[in-house]
Amino acid sequence: MDISFRQLRAFILIAETSSFTRTAEQLHLSQPALSYNIRKLEEALGLQLLARNTRSVELTPAGAHFLPQARRMLRDMDDAVRDARETLNLSRGTIRLAALPTAAASFLPKVIAAFAQSYPGVKVSLRDGRAGEILAWVKEGEVDAGISSLPEDLSGLEFERLVDDNLALLVRKEHSHADDWKRLPYIALTRDTSIRPLVDAALRYLEMPVTPAWEAAHMSTAAALVREGLGFSLLPASCTTFLRIDEGLAVLPVEQPARRTLGLLQRKPFRQTPSMKAFISCLMRILEQTER
Repeated sequence: MDISFRQLRAFILIAETSSFTRTAEQLHLSQPALSYNIRKLEEALGLQLLARNTRSVELTPAGAHFLPQARRMLRDMDDAVRDARETLNLSRGTIRLAALPTAAASFLPKVIAAFAQSYPGVKVSLRDGRAGEILAWVKEGEVDAGISSLPEDLSGLEFERLVDDNLALLVRKEHSHADDWKRLPYIALTRDTSIRPLVDAALRYLEMPVTPAWEAAHMSTAAALVREGLGFSLLPASCTTFLRIDEGLAVLPVEQPARRTLGLLQRKPFRQTPSMKAFISCLMRILEQTER
């Protein structure tokens, strides 16, 4: 099947703009040349992808079905070109990462700084987000890899354990003796965070109520509420490296039914560029040094 990069890009732009004229302008092509590219693509596929009339252009059912596949093919072509342009000594390249806020604010900056020192020509971009967002970005190929908790459904994905980031109790020091904190209100993260179900499960394990007195979308907000003596919170242990833990606060271990594992999330088929391999090697080395 003879399908070109230009044909795919032209089809995707037409689908997005619903206009041959605007697409031709963006691609710097004449309209006859653009029509020729679309016709050759349809001939190669044996499908009519677009329905044209004098006023507009629309996707046919076959075109609507092919559009996400075309985007994926174009993305794969872009990745292949990017890989080919990376030299053996990694003087060029791009790494697109996503990470949970706890990872993005704790150990990742150190890894990125060390990697940049060794490979200054490789650009590293970082998007921080919630577990569900990272899962979607990895699946759609918007990032090369994500650092996240283990998802319930690993279909089409690869998960490699990096580090355990278990829950820790955050409470004012005067409430940290014995089980004093258990009589305080529960300050929770919102239900759309990956932490909330783990904390609720830990509280049930401790036979404590799971109805929160306060809910916060961000860990810094939960910590601020604890600092003012409004209750206790259970947060990932790694957050203590970037939250302001002053003399009035205590961070204590807490019993929990299951550990929280962070890992490297990537799409199958498993494919790593030379720059990505070098970054993962740097990541593993720094995590090993941290755990010693």
